[in-house]
Amino acid sequence: MSYTALSGQLGAMKAMEVMANNLANMTTTGFRAERVQFETVVSKEYSKLSAGMTNTDVRMPSYSSPAAFLGIRGTFTDLSQGGIETTGNPLDVAIQGEGLFVVNTPDGERYTRAGNFSLDATGRLVTQQGHAVQGSSGDILINGSEVNVTASGEVIVDQTQVAQLRIVDAKPGTLLRESGMLFSVAEGQAVADVEKIQVQGGALEGSNVNAVRELTDMIMASRLFESFQKSQESGSRMSELRNTRVGSVSG
Repeated sequence: MSYTALSGQLGAMKAMEVMANNLANMTTTGFRAERVQFETVVSKEYSKLSAGMTNTDVRMPSYSSPAAFLGIRGTFTDLSQGGIETTGNPLDVAIQGEGLFVVNTPDGERYTRAGNFSLDATGRLVTQQGHAVQGSSGDILINGSEVNVTASGEVIVDQTQVAQLRIVDAKPGTLLRESGMLFSVAEGQAVADVEKIQVQGGALEGSNVNAVRELTDMIMASRLFESFQKSQESGSRMSELRNTRVGSVSG
């Protein structure tokens, strides 16, 4: 029982850690909340059961036997839409609906929802980390004074189209979170170009973190942690009492 309770405590701690990071990024442009997936592990059979697993919140699976433990299957990214705010900056772009911007990094192609772009010294459209934003023909060069991004992703400079933003989508569960608001795809997986692009120029998509949900789930995880802790303490007292009584009888 003590190991079961301990696994529950570790799971609750992991959930609170993830939710704390979500809350810390409430104002981060394009941030996507992270969620924890749990599963029930039955040590008796050395097998993992799908019963009780969730991919939407921190509710823990129920236990049907003392040999059941709480396992952390991993985390996944919530790709739901964040709020869009008009900024008036022509280099800011927000994606409406599904999809991710494509950027070129030293490690290869990566993906992001953060559209707070700028220009580097050569006139390339880049992310805040300096990664080149990709169009249908590669890097996007902007040499002009008037910039406009249309709803379909066309980059217009001085009333002339110079590029078409490349927006891609990935299968659920295949994106891997990296630093700097970037994502890669799992090995053996690929992205697909979005045919009907919908973006808003001069605007930014904010974080999709819901403060009320995160705080509510954090309170629930904290209570679960306390519940598992009490269960562990109760089990320890029972073991101590049993050992004491058995020792007295045998003496």
